[in-house]
Amino acid sequence: MAAQVNDMDIKNSSVNGVDDVERLGFVSSLELPVVAPSLIPRFKTLRATALKAVEAEGDSALVTGSSVVSFVGDLSEQLKQDVQDGVLFAQLAVDKKFPNKDTHRVERFNYYNEILSKCGWTTTGESMHKVTGLKQKFTMDQVALEIIASVVGPNKVILEVVAQVFNALKDTPKALSLFENETKGVNSGNFQILPCIATRDGGVLMIKTCLQFTSSTRVTKVLFWEWSHTNVDLYAAASNTSLNQRQYAVVRQTIINKLEASGKHFIENIEL
Repeated sequence: MAAQVNDMDIKNSSVNGVDDVERLGFVSSLELPVVAPSLIPRFKTLRATALKAVEAEGDSALVTGSSVVSFVGDLSEQLKQDVQDGVLFAQLAVDKKFPNKDTHRVERFNYYNEILSKCGWTTTGESMHKVTGLKQKFTMDQVALEIIASVVGPNKVILEVVAQVFNALKDTPKALSLFENETKGVNSGNFQILPCIATRDGGVLMIKTCLQFTSSTRVTKVLFWEWSHTNVDLYAAASNTSLNQRQYAVVRQTIINKLEASGKHFIENIEL
């Protein structure tokens, strides 16, 4: 496992206009939802169990709050942990600042991207756009696959793995329940589908796929529910995003500490 970076190791190098001191200060200032201290040991156990599950070779997947994260290729244990922790941290920080999922659609998306950027993920300047041409009846997993396909092109391996993850999620009640509960508001929802691929240089490429929707009816289920195009407004953004491992190392331990202090149960493995 890569060495942790302590405060004394932080340098004033600037990347994309953000130096390491500013990066660490920003992450340190963010607040996460907190539950009873008695639940914190249980969260640490769940997190450790999830990390152990992704140590195994081969493809793997898990739910982290309202995100479905999957890993394709020979990714290191450290990278898997960094991806899992980073996207969960960003999501929780957004939920803390904008707890009402029925409002602040644009603000939530922009803040999520800002946090990921400060944690070392590249920014592409993408924006949410309204999804048009929806079928009369559709499910959110079908739309997510179509959006991912528009980014990855002919890379069928990624699409096959994401489809496999969705099928497995249907048969993993705890993971599906966690995802649905964290995704939905009263008349809206927002979630992320995040396939991650090993790169030739030992890094990770994430297809950052974010979807948000509003509904004219009360939301009870999300991903595999059959929706009608007449009662849903759906927005999406997707892009290739890579992690600068040196930048993330600056904030790694701070993120781990904040997640463990939060103590909320936000992680479930998906058995593939």
